[in-house]
Amino acid sequence: MTSSSSSSSSSSTAPQFKYDVFISFRGSDTRCGFFSHLLTALRQKKIHVYVDYNLKEGNEILPALFAAIEQSQIALVIFSKDYASSKWCLEELVKITECQKEKGQIIIPIFYNVEPSEVRHQKRSYAEAFVKHENMKMISRTKSINGELHCRSEEEVVKHILKTLDDMHPAYDFQGLVGINKPVDELESIVFANGSKDIRVIGIWGMGGIGKTTIATVLFNKLCSQYESRHFLANVRKESEKWGIIQLRDKILSVFTDEKDLNIGVPNGVPKHVLRKLRRRKILVVLDDVSTSDQITNLVGGHNWLGPGSRIIVTTRDKHAICKEADDIYKVKALESSDARQLLSLHAFDGTDGHCLELHWHNLVSKMVEYAKGIPLGLKVLGSFLYGKCFEEWECQFQKLQKMPFPEIHNVLRLSYEGLDHQEKSIFLYVACFFKEDEGKDTVENLLDACGYSTSIALKTLQDRALISIQHCVSMHDLIREMGRWIVRQQSINKPGEQRHLWDPHDIHRVLKHREGTDHIESLTWNMSSVSADISLSPHLFARMENLKLLRFYFNNNNNNSSDYYYYYYYCSDNNTCQVHLPEGLEILPQKLRLFHWDNYPAKSFPTTFNAECLVELRMKESRVEKLWDGVQDIPNMKRIVLNGSKQLIEIPDLSKALSLQELELMGCINLLSVHPSIFSLPKLVTVTLWNCRRLEKLPGWCEVKKEVLSEASASSTSSCSGSSHTSRSKLQYLNLDGCVNLMHLPDSFSNLTTLKVLYLGGCIKLDASNLYILFDALSSLTQLDLDQCDKLYEIPHNISNLSLLESLSLRETNVKSIPETIRHLPRLRNLYLTSCTVLRSMPRIPPSLHCLTANNCKSLERVFTPTPELLQQHLAFYEKEYYIGGTVFSFRNCPNLKKDSIDAIREYVKCCNEDMLTSLFLFVFVFCCLIAEFYFLASCSMYAHF
Repeated sequence: MTSSSSSSSSSSTAPQFKYDVFISFRGSDTRCGFFSHLLTALRQKKIHVYVDYNLKEGNEILPALFAAIEQSQIALVIFSKDYASSKWCLEELVKITECQKEKGQIIIPIFYNVEPSEVRHQKRSYAEAFVKHENMKMISRTKSINGELHCRSEEEVVKHILKTLDDMHPAYDFQGLVGINKPVDELESIVFANGSKDIRVIGIWGMGGIGKTTIATVLFNKLCSQYESRHFLANVRKESEKWGIIQLRDKILSVFTDEKDLNIGVPNGVPKHVLRKLRRRKILVVLDDVSTSDQITNLVGGHNWLGPGSRIIVTTRDKHAICKEADDIYKVKALESSDARQLLSLHAFDGTDGHCLELHWHNLVSKMVEYAKGIPLGLKVLGSFLYGKCFEEWECQFQKLQKMPFPEIHNVLRLSYEGLDHQEKSIFLYVACFFKEDEGKDTVENLLDACGYSTSIALKTLQDRALISIQHCVSMHDLIREMGRWIVRQQSINKPGEQRHLWDPHDIHRVLKHREGTDHIESLTWNMSSVSADISLSPHLFARMENLKLLRFYFNNNNNNSSDYYYYYYYCSDNNTCQVHLPEGLEILPQKLRLFHWDNYPAKSFPTTFNAECLVELRMKESRVEKLWDGVQDIPNMKRIVLNGSKQLIEIPDLSKALSLQELELMGCINLLSVHPSIFSLPKLVTVTLWNCRRLEKLPGWCEVKKEVLSEASASSTSSCSGSSHTSRSKLQYLNLDGCVNLMHLPDSFSNLTTLKVLYLGGCIKLDASNLYILFDALSSLTQLDLDQCDKLYEIPHNISNLSLLESLSLRETNVKSIPETIRHLPRLRNLYLTSCTVLRSMPRIPPSLHCLTANNCKSLERVFTPTPELLQQHLAFYEKEYYIGGTVFSFRNCPNLKKDSIDAIREYVKCCNEDMLTSLFLFVFVFCCLIAEFYFLASCSMYAHF
């Protein structure tokens, strides 16, 4: 979004004009009437006018006149009755026509009380002048003047001059701009939204260097001809510091008023008659680089000062500065990849697009484009700097960029950082140096709140200033992240152990290996994937890092996602590129730690001296830990414990004092024998994942839980978080026991888990499911129930109808013989999975909400529900009002005993649905494979219906 170097060089050779308009006129004809009113109107519009009566005494008349004509963009010639009788007027006219021929000067003729033909054909008074003057060429020059402007109102003449000036010299040189059309078109539609008579303030918001000013300038140039008065005020931030708000307000108003109307000495505002003039005018103002809301209010005064149809366009890095006044705010986005590459090439390769480059050049250009991440400033600066340099110099510069930012880019981006307060700066540096792109907003807030910050409001400020973006995660542009890291690195370039944040793998390796850490360090994040060799560390490596709050040692494995259960089944820590060893164990950990994240943690437990009171999160994926600690730790701030893939883990400690714990993840802990009774009564625990804990045989009953917790509560009455919370019911919502192949039963007291929404029991082949009816009476919040491969599941209790919120029921590969009739009373059931239920013989009527029914390989299945017209109507009405999303599936593949009348009934039901839905998007396919034997009918069918 920035002009190319070629365009800038050409603009430097353009002629420089001192005056907008030179007026050639006969004073005796026009001075006291038309001319004086016209001159006043021109000056009110801030059009710089030259007239010959401005000559000072002692000046030679002709040289001064000719110089003024040459330095004017437009010559306004007022042909009046006696114009040709003046020798000076004719001399001016000759010079004007010469400048038109040689310099392209624009001539605007006005015929005042004369006909154009009188001038061009020398009639009447002009014929007399033809006889009088010796140099007849003076008169004949008028034949070369094109166009005519009959004497009309002064306002029309001024409007015509303004348009001519705008056409001659746009507000900006737009040649070489890339990716500008889309944002300008989008903004233009916003500017004129809701009609053209209202008064609108439009904000253009984005990070430094993103192209806000360029976009605003192009937009201004497109719109200015439609407004009576317009002004582009650049660098409001700097000018506010230099002149102050009141003076700036007066500067703005001077564009629309006479100088005599201003009252600069009045500190509280501008005279009322000036405001009245503004209200009558349709004006366009662009305020560039606004940093506070007061700059808009004090400079322009908001909507009340302006005439109908007026527009104020404001560019800013701080969204908060304009959110009060702006009717709409447009966020400027980074350039798309193709535009970014084109812009870099325009500056780096002398105006060409770089398509003819060799392959190795293409790759390097791609790296530079990736580095700039679509920021026009970065692309322009890098391209201009690398112009004319060889391939080796490009490579060298790219390597340098990995270590330090480019100064011109860094300085622009840093302006937004410098405007933050102390706490906001600290949080910005944490995000830049420690948190990853996929870090959730809640995680960032939890950890930094625990560090003593007011994180939520600070993140909002950083977002408003375009330093971060927040969706579900907190993300930051790479150039801004680099700027933040450079700020930290400058704290101690040669001694990384004295920086507040460490992220560079080589710096961290040095600090840990040589024990160079100090109490300056607050966060440390180490991607161990970047180190190729095994490393042995001292048991006292953290001895001097007493202020360390956030610690992360991680492997950058793409598959290592805590939500991917199956990762821990197929992958193990041996795939990592290096191992970090603690041959003598770990003796010391900082007591101020809020986050302890160490993948493949090599020790068997925490240091015995470690006090985990400040810990908020504990993440130790694929660790070698056997137990965390002995006894009970007072951990009131702990919110998340992740020990996924820790194959040596045998037990979970007493967590009765983890009263803030929300998540406990133990996926793939294949040697875990038991879980402590405390976990199912923790007042804030929402998620428990025990997937593939193969040796887990039992879960504690509610009585055990209550007894254990109450005992601990009475023994620790000094805890700041203890009290009535201990006796409250569990708030558990998610319990995953998939793959717990040795789990024998669920305690009856689990009926106390009344808030449970998701229960996964797939693969629990030894689970005694005979007490399901007890649970169904209480678990009314369940939305998903998975009982796949529960071999001891023989029937589904009739009271399943109590699960009124159930949406998905999976019974694959179980030994259920029938489905209860009460299933039709489940109003929200959408998915029913019965594949490979080999002893299932019949299926009752389905609820109208059902979206997907799969019963493949049900070899004993003989009869299914008989669809009725009533069911059909309910089904259609349900999907029209609530759940219709374009697809319903019935599948009965390889069901050899399914009766033909059942097949026909379902086929007719599907056919009716298809006809009633009246759309070609609905598709149904039935495949019947019939094997005819002598004494019985075998049918194998595959049937799909899509609605």
